[in-house]
Amino acid sequence: MPYNVPTLRQITASGQLDIESNLDTVLPKFGIELALNTAVSAGQRDLYDHQMWIVRQIIPTTESDDQTIIELAQYEGVIRKQATYAAGPATLNGNVPAPLGTVLSHKDGRQYTVTASASPAGGTVAVQLQASVAGAAGNMAAGEALTLVTPVPGLQSNGTSGAISGGADIEPIAQLLERLLFRKRNPSLGGAVHDYVAWMREVAGVTRAWCYDAWYGGSTVGIAWVYDDRNDILPTPTDQTTMQDYLFRHPDPATGVLVGRPGGIESVDIGLTLKSTDLAITPIPDNADIRLAIEANVRGYQSTLAPNQPLLLSKIRTAIGSATGVNNYSLDLAADVPAASNELNVVGVITWPTL
Repeated sequence: MPYNVPTLRQITASGQLDIESNLDTVLPKFGIELALNTAVSAGQRDLYDHQMWIVRQIIPTTESDDQTIIELAQYEGVIRKQATYAAGPATLNGNVPAPLGTVLSHKDGRQYTVTASASPAGGTVAVQLQASVAGAAGNMAAGEALTLVTPVPGLQSNGTSGAISGGADIEPIAQLLERLLFRKRNPSLGGAVHDYVAWMREVAGVTRAWCYDAWYGGSTVGIAWVYDDRNDILPTPTDQTTMQDYLFRHPDPATGVLVGRPGGIESVDIGLTLKSTDLAITPIPDNADIRLAIEANVRGYQSTLAPNQPLLLSKIRTAIGSATGVNNYSLDLAADVPAASNELNVVGVITWPTL
């Protein structure tokens, strides 16, 4: 039977009734007895509140404190992923190697430091860069212009980035809680399908991952994963190499013991592709706040999808209709959108009417 915590008003009334019963009198409206009862009742209510706080910490849920989730996850061997630095290649023009520590800047203010430099060849110098600040903001598509912050003799001021990736923000508490609950519901078995999912989600930036047994027959598993916090959620070639190395062998984040896929098992990237579906939505009433609420709901539903899972019209309608402030709406999607075994449904551009 559920236990109902009494309100402060109920505690105060109960205390007053007890005092009057023991003194066999009706207390005056203003007096020391009522003042003492109010103070004691407030302290008693604080104790109830503290007990309710303890209840919310015993079993990790979305109502638990952040630090409680971090510590419980650590106890279970699920370590919160810290922010990582983006890194990748770039090309400079010149006839001398770039000194280590040379800083280049993007037009939006992001800065990158040279960590390695090859010898000049054909008037160009290949360098390796690392973002100056950890986080997903350091990721950069190939072909972006970079400029030397301080001139270097023998090098031109402008350069071109390659694909700079690997940057990730510190893991949100909600994702850490999800990984903790996944571990508790799927204990490690040294190479089961769910172990691959847990291992992939240990990699910085990875938000969703899937594993399929016997993808290419016996002794193979198919793997796929995405980075929902990036503009392009699919892994880059560098990400794919990093993931295969991690699955092959890596120190357990909690114990440091080397773990990884069992001998004789090959993990195969399924070659995940995105199947994008654009939506045209006309909410009633229509304003900026309602649009943000609708998009948040739709993107939230999208983040629950897996490869080969259809984009359900009913779920999209529920996401729109349940957004705060929506009384009615129109939608151009008329049917479910299927997906192949290596396809992941995503919502593309959402078109709104002109305000």
